[in-house]
Amino acid sequence: MRLQTSLLLALAALPGLALAQEADGSAWTVEGEIAAASDYVWRGVTQTNGDPALMGEITVSHESGFYAGAWAGRADTGDAESGIDHEIDVYLGWAGDLTETVGLDLSVTRAKYPGTNEGYEMDYTEFAAALSLGGYYTLGVAWSPDIFQLGEQGTYYSAAAEYPLGDSGFGLKLSTGWYDLDDAAGDSYGDYLVGVTRAFGPIDAELAYTNTFSYGDALAENLDDAGKADGRVALRLGWSF
Repeated sequence: MRLQTSLLLALAALPGLALAQEADGSAWTVEGEIAAASDYVWRGVTQTNGDPALMGEITVSHESGFYAGAWAGRADTGDAESGIDHEIDVYLGWAGDLTETVGLDLSVTRAKYPGTNEGYEMDYTEFAAALSLGGYYTLGVAWSPDIFQLGEQGTYYSAAAEYPLGDSGFGLKLSTGWYDLDDAAGDSYGDYLVGVTRAFGPIDAELAYTNTFSYGDALAENLDDAGKADGRVALRLGWSF
């Protein structure tokens, strides 16, 4: 946990740097977020065994569209013998507009679980592509050649939409996905999210319900217990800089 705490403290010290770069008109920008969630849910499955999580992210971007960053947050497999208590993702990518209404984001991410005990290794690399359409819709695909070190590939297909709810200040967030893990874990499953967003001054809030479907016995045996993929409501509060 010391590494995660150190990174979050470093993130908290960066707003002045980001503002200074913007004022100087630099080709580079630094952005980040510190957030707290009642449950860290990823692709429909809790990553903290249903418990709260603190997380932080920092991204350095160039005006050409290239960017690099890191994300750190709490993780809990529910098995004390795994040694896993946090996750760190580092990523590199490019994002830009293809037309006035279509944007493309290409990235590669390395997910790491420092402190993992032998026999519980889960580090993996994932390549992703996402199309943003009309400012409201996103279509994505993410592929790992060796997901969770299971020795086989995994592919996640997703679609999402986010709309403002009139002039209320609230937003509606919808997403769904299908995780093809047939080769790696003997089965696949789908997930969906329905959420409401709202900004309260500098704090962005999201209240969302997530659930999965077709999460069968093979996945429960090779990945996470089926209970971790049950429907759940989670609140997330984030401060961006």
